Amino acid sequence: MKLNVCIENLRSIPNLSIELPIKSGIYAITGQNATGKSTMVAATATAFYNAPMNKYFGKSVEQGTKISFQLGSQKKEWIYGKSGWQMTGHLKLKGFYEGSLIFGIRFRETNYQVLEKIEKIASKDIIIGDEFVRKNLGLILHNNENFYEKLLTVDPGIAFNKYNFTGIPYFYVKERKTISQYYMSTGENLLITVLHSILARIEDRRELSTPCLLLLDEIELALHPSSLSRLIQFLRKISQEYNLAIYFSTHSIELIREIEPENIFYLDRMIDNSLIVINPCYPSYATKILYDHFGYDTVILVEDDLAKIIVDRLLRKLRLLDNKLVHVMPCGTWDNVLRLANDVIDSNLFSKYSKIIVVLDRDIEKDVPVYISKHNLRIAHDTNYLPVQSLEKFLKKYLFDTPNHDLYKLLNDYVFQQTSLKTILEEYKKSKDYESDNNGKKLFRRIMNGLEERNKSRSDLIELIITFLFENNFENIKETETFLIKKLGEA
Repeated sequence: MKLNVCIENLRSIPNLSIELPIKSGIYAITGQNATGKSTMVAATATAFYNAPMNKYFGKSVEQGTKISFQLGSQKKEWIYGKSGWQMTGHLKLKGFYEGSLIFGIRFRETNYQVLEKIEKIASKDIIIGDEFVRKNLGLILHNNENFYEKLLTVDPGIAFNKYNFTGIPYFYVKERKTISQYYMSTGENLLITVLHSILARIEDRRELSTPCLLLLDEIELALHPSSLSRLIQFLRKISQEYNLAIYFSTHSIELIREIEPENIFYLDRMIDNSLIVINPCYPSYATKILYDHFGYDTVILVEDDLAKIIVDRLLRKLRLLDNKLVHVMPCGTWDNVLRLANDVIDSNLFSKYSKIIVVLDRDIEKDVPVYISKHNLRIAHDTNYLPVQSLEKFLKKYLFDTPNHDLYKLLNDYVFQQTSLKTILEEYKKSKDYESDNNGKKLFRRIMNGLEERNKSRSDLIELIITFLFENNFENIKETETFLIKKLGEA
């Protein structure tokens, strides 16, 4: 199930519709500056929050602004009219939103008045803090769950009623010194607040079947890359344990690299100010920063992980990696590959000794010269094409349109031992999805659902397809081999 979010005329977003999975896992919302990421995340938070909308969007909202949600048969809508924001409907959805510096909770209490109140807290009002917060704070920041000897906090009732805090302050004790949360580092301050809020959501998960979204906006701002990696590992673990869909709004290369392309949503603003959502999106395209590949002699841009493995295998088979540094980078759809190649050339991101090679799936061969000419791209026209279409089109063609018995048997024997591949194909045919499934995505979705039921992944599927391609000397492999020999020989 997915949460459909529609935003109209809100801040920098004229119109945006996006479907966000609520299945447990880690997801990223990314894009260049001023594409509306933070606004979109804040708007999504109103699916489960009913707080005053001015808190999130201020008073400079135009009449007719609308945020609407649909989750299955449930609907909820916010509309801004003459009398302000009005809400209708309800969603059975829980969540937590940690916003930006202005609208988030991370530094809400950090001011001189609060610091004065901290100094006046009586020792009898301080209690032992949660072990969940203490251990994970140490683990994420220092890779040591006992780094913080003792974590203290203020009883919630006393914090709110006696001291008028809007959040729960924490203290840690190290070498018999008690240090307030607000005198800690920015990273410690941020993470304590986030961990405390996550714990509250976990303790509230009486029904794990109820969807729960955690929305974290630019959480990487105060964390070292190594801490960010451990944070991802921690969140990935609890997302599975407590059925949490955790979304990051981020520019972080380190964070995006940890997330599967299917879980990355890239917001791109067009020349007419409209927004499009690219999903799935590969990390290399999402970051559009290739400085970490500066030292390579050759970077080969391909569409997806299937193409990457094919090219990697050919490079090893042909011994084209001897005395060369070559990197094969999946970028998403074929137009993403071409635009990214053009961006690299325009931005002069590589040295004059580095080379870019573009290798695309064969099904769009006729479209590429037209696209390059139409968009005035500064890339070479001698792009090469793999002997397969996209993964989705390949599976539809060789499992359904013109079935290949060897491929069918291979997948059925090694992946689909329980509910057979035949059952999946028969249900696909019975539904008549194939009549409108030119790109194969509907069949692929059914196949992926079958894989997930068996705790198999996309990579398991791809490994079998690669085995099939190379064992059967698939069509046009030789053409790609000749192209790579020629191009790598020139590098």
